[in-house]
Amino acid sequence: MYEFLEGLLHIRDVDQIWILLGLIGVDVGLTWILRKKYYEMADSACSIVMALLYAATIALSAATVLAALYWVHQFAFLDIDWTSSVALILAAYVIIDFLFYWYHRAIHEVRFGWAAHVNHHSSQYFNVGTALRASFVEAWLEPLLFIPAVLIGIDPVMAIALLSINHLYQYWLHTRHIGKLGPVEWVMNTPSHHRVHHGSNLQYCDKNYAGTFIVWDRLFGTFEKEIEEPVFGIRYQLETRNPAKATFHEWVAIVSDLRKARSFREAMGYLFAAPGWAPDGNGDTTRALQAEMKREQLAGKVTG
Repeated sequence: MYEFLEGLLHIRDVDQIWILLGLIGVDVGLTWILRKKYYEMADSACSIVMALLYAATIALSAATVLAALYWVHQFAFLDIDWTSSVALILAAYVIIDFLFYWYHRAIHEVRFGWAAHVNHHSSQYFNVGTALRASFVEAWLEPLLFIPAVLIGIDPVMAIALLSINHLYQYWLHTRHIGKLGPVEWVMNTPSHHRVHHGSNLQYCDKNYAGTFIVWDRLFGTFEKEIEEPVFGIRYQLETRNPAKATFHEWVAIVSDLRKARSFREAMGYLFAAPGWAPDGNGDTTRALQAEMKREQLAGKVTG
């Protein structure tokens, strides 16, 4: 078992870097051949800086995170060797992917999480290089999704390695060179689905959270099909290539809101309600804006 887990971690620590560089090379090459404007030097440089900060944080936090997860693992209520068969390994991967869906959904729909994650969506370009954008704060937040996994007996090293494979699967989703993939779209996450996820179009916001299997979005009401061309980025575009501003702008906004909070309830709302929440109920959360859009569309059909 130990050798198996070491092999999985090798994918996280070594192989994944070369695979990612290879994917970027192919994506850049196709962009150049087809004379598309899918990359910009300053934007890509911003992504690289964020990736380096994330990687450094992962390296610095690894021992602490692993020790904490092994402490939780002692309370596991199932005694299963998840590496004992191919079926159990695949089952463990599906469990990790399911947990990733809920983690990903939470960091979009809870403002504290969005402050950590927004830099991944801050680019107005969509390419494999965009996948490099990750927050150093997420290096500490993401391990929380492992807690249910280790409590059902999945070894922490295996859980981390399977999530790394899940991340690896998602790299190729960040491309505009691949269209829709027919029946595959019903089960698997694809570039088309992930373009929707990175779209700032109102109907696309907070949709398609899946890592590997899009079925989670279909089951839990967060699926949206790619119809119109996505406008990449966030609803209020930053118009910056500064990695510090892209990383910290939402944290600065949270601090500003906390200073004007008039009660503990308001402070908690600014931290843990949906992005756009306001104490008077007149905020511009994604769900509220989407509901208003649907009402307008319905009214238009009735009057039409």
